[in-house]
Amino acid sequence: MSHVPFLAVQPDEQFDTEIVKTRDFASTNGFPRSSSSAMDADFADAPQASQLGRVPPATRLPGWIRFPLAVLISFSLSALFYSLVADWAGVELAAVSREYEEEWQVGAVLAWKFAELCTAWYAGYDWKDLASLATLSNLPYYFLLHTFYELHLSSCAIALAIDIATIGIPFALLQPLIHAHEPGGTPNQQVAQDATIFFLMSLFGSAIYAVTVYGSLYTWLPVHIVVHFDGVRSMQHAHDATIPLLVGMLIPIGWATAQFLFTPMIGARGNPGITDPALKPEKVKFDPENATFGETVAFNLGYGPDGFSKRAEVLAKRTAVLISCSVVNTFVRVFVTIAGTELVGAAGWAGVWGIAAALTSVAYAWAGNE
Repeated sequence: MSHVPFLAVQPDEQFDTEIVKTRDFASTNGFPRSSSSAMDADFADAPQASQLGRVPPATRLPGWIRFPLAVLISFSLSALFYSLVADWAGVELAAVSREYEEEWQVGAVLAWKFAELCTAWYAGYDWKDLASLATLSNLPYYFLLHTFYELHLSSCAIALAIDIATIGIPFALLQPLIHAHEPGGTPNQQVAQDATIFFLMSLFGSAIYAVTVYGSLYTWLPVHIVVHFDGVRSMQHAHDATIPLLVGMLIPIGWATAQFLFTPMIGARGNPGITDPALKPEKVKFDPENATFGETVAFNLGYGPDGFSKRAEVLAKRTAVLISCSVVNTFVRVFVTIAGTELVGAAGWAGVWGIAAALTSVAYAWAGNE
């Protein structure tokens, strides 16, 4: 039985053998959507004919046109939006930022942005995935600025919104939705997209992040910040932090984790589903008495003759992406852009959010009955 609070389908529908027989077991929702790069295949990610009526017309363009167009739109929107808020939020951000005087430094920032877009495009993520990933990767940076550098919450929120919009909008125009995010009638999609379940999973995710950050703020993190960040202005926000306050502040994180981890895990193609408890092809017999140590470890990690279950496979891949992007992006942005930041300081701050992401993934695995 799944730990999801309740299902969005009727019991009779859950065990309908026709649904089980007709379910599409072809996977497209893991890390790569195709075996080759989307930039090398004209229509690798193009929607099927039956879906053309509900996808953006631009997704019908060849991949070699769509990707450069996505890069152009993203950089253009970034320049436009930041120029519009330069006299307001830009002043506060500039006050704590390192100065870029060399051309190579500016080029490195642009190259990092381009690398992010390339990775996102190759992975086949849609705009919901990328809006979530952008939230999870950039919010730790602005949380640091608000908590320890006293930047106004509105300035941080606007800058975060720009970071999300500049990657979300191009992909909304040029990439179709993945199966888990499409409006659909399959039992798994109904569960994954149920509003109440999604809200509870979002709250669950924000609570895990809040507890992780709270535990760090009340143990080792304040000393770490003071020692390794020269420009810290105040510790008052950290001292005033409470779990309910952090849960409220991290609601965007909860929404993003549910959108990026939980929904694809449950709604993926090929997932036997939490709605089909009688259909468990991923469950293999395990003999603990005769198993070797290696077999025991592999079994406990979810491996077996049939490999990962579909839910575990999608969750494992997306967790690896989330932790990598969250830790690396947080480290790079903090160390490269905030004046007076030491290498160890940036690494420690990024590590807090990597641990929170890992714990949230484990919690979602439990909720999905993995």
